[in-house]
Amino acid sequence: MSIFPTQHGFLFMAILIAMLLGSINYNNNAGFILVFLLGGMALISMVHSIRNLVGMDLIFLSPIPVFAGRSAVFPVRITAPGSGCRSVTFTLAEQEPVFVSVDRQMTLQMRMPAPKRGLLRPEFLTLSSRYPFGLFTFRATLPAQTGCLVYPHPLPGPFRSASGTFLPDGNQTTFRRGPDDFQGLKQYQPGHSINRISWKALSRGRGLFIKDFTAKDNPLVMLDFNALPGKDTEFKLSLLCHNILWADRQQMEYGLKLPGFVKNPARGKPHQHLCLKALALFDLLGKNPLHKDVP
Repeated sequence: MSIFPTQHGFLFMAILIAMLLGSINYNNNAGFILVFLLGGMALISMVHSIRNLVGMDLIFLSPIPVFAGRSAVFPVRITAPGSGCRSVTFTLAEQEPVFVSVDRQMTLQMRMPAPKRGLLRPEFLTLSSRYPFGLFTFRATLPAQTGCLVYPHPLPGPFRSASGTFLPDGNQTTFRRGPDDFQGLKQYQPGHSINRISWKALSRGRGLFIKDFTAKDNPLVMLDFNALPGKDTEFKLSLLCHNILWADRQQMEYGLKLPGFVKNPARGKPHQHLCLKALALFDLLGKNPLHKDVP
């Protein structure tokens, strides 16, 4: 913690010194009273500036992972005991300062650029206060105990899976019987479910038919780092990132194969996060891209 006069504070002290010298030179009692009165107010403002920060409780919440090239958002929950607002300026690392008025409790969203994949960890969070007169700046620097996972930047393009299949360009879609798409009517046969009988066709005297449905049979895909052409690691990771997002939107079951890491095919948001996390931390945390301490 530290406290320093601001530019206005230095000017204020220079004026007080000039007034004190003038009062001494002319033996002016009224000047002495004014100097000591203003000096006492400055000392009291210093105490209030310190009390403006003392007692505040800060908790770093878990940030949401972002893609490289975007801004990471670090939420900070601030609790200020007592009554009244506290005017505080927050600065994350060396980013632009954010001025807020804290009334008991609030959540502050601190932004920081995420230029590349990996784990973005700001080194410190600085709190500063010029309350109440702006004569002194009280500053406290705290370690920022948080980290945001940064996925690779998704780069559109087809990829080759471990089995040699090209997706999403040129993929072959097979169909299976299911409840998704209506394909037409079929002649009723003993054993068919009565729930699929077309009662509308029966009421029109067309006979007994059942509704036939089909659904797309999405293939299992294994995304393989080594199957991609070229030697640029970041380019390959960006292609894999894009196609993981594409496969998830298509509700496909997909897996991921990296040097030293294999994730079996599955689907869903948790599976997507684990695959993107492996890409983000690839070759950064040794042989374990799913380090337990990483969000």
